[in-house]
Amino acid sequence: MKQITLVSLYGEKEDNLVKLIGRCQKDVAESVTEPDGSTCFTPHDIRQIHATIIGLERRIGSSADNASFLKHREREVEMDFEGFLRYLRGCGHFPLEVQIGGFGEREYPFTSGNPITGEKMRPYDRSFSLQGDKVVMMGWPIRGRPLLGPPATPEGIVQESRTYPPTLDTVRHAAQRFGILHGYHRKIDDVDNDLFFRIGLIDTKKLTPALKGRLDNRISKIRRDLSSQEALLSQVRLDDICIAAYEDDRLPLSSTQTWSLLDARVTGGFVRGLFR
Repeated sequence: MKQITLVSLYGEKEDNLVKLIGRCQKDVAESVTEPDGSTCFTPHDIRQIHATIIGLERRIGSSADNASFLKHREREVEMDFEGFLRYLRGCGHFPLEVQIGGFGEREYPFTSGNPITGEKMRPYDRSFSLQGDKVVMMGWPIRGRPLLGPPATPEGIVQESRTYPPTLDTVRHAAQRFGILHGYHRKIDDVDNDLFFRIGLIDTKKLTPALKGRLDNRISKIRRDLSSQEALLSQVRLDDICIAAYEDDRLPLSSTQTWSLLDARVTGGFVRGLFR
């Protein structure tokens, strides 16, 4: 069944982000490739890699009822695409900058929840990880420049807390006004300010204990490398955000259609019609 989601970073990307993703994919592949060339890692095409802003999936059997509201709140709520598009285009939250890498192995003014365990984790630990069969990179909204080290004064702590605004979480919570529930806002007080994107998949059936140990060690090394590098600041503009109609949630280029939010054709009626 065709579904719809709102994503960023899909398609062409900034050169520095392409190089970073490619380097991480190469490192992961090396760690789980056997001498005979067999591997349990399938990297995604750089162009299909994306970060979901919020899912717009519909309930099966409905014309436009939100699937997440039914799943997590047991409510049948129809999505108001026209209202949500108007909000996105006028809310003033875009463009936003996202910091990828450059997070020290220390506490920050925010944490990120692990969706599997529910544990609140530091950005260092969540910056690169294996989540089930997904190899995941992550970044967070930033305003200005990151501090070069941990704040040493109360004023520095306040400054750093203002450096990392909850912009994505704000947008995702606002979507509820339009009948759209973010998949990680399962409870009323849940927070998700992560820009999450997977760079490939691990075939867990082929992941032997020896390969798992090598992969875990490599992921730890990649985290350290990301932490020690200068932070990559990637801008997400309105024209970088798109409506994606898909049948495979990996969003392969061959079967996924996308339309920028700045495309005048993208109206509420147009989006609703994509379900047909």
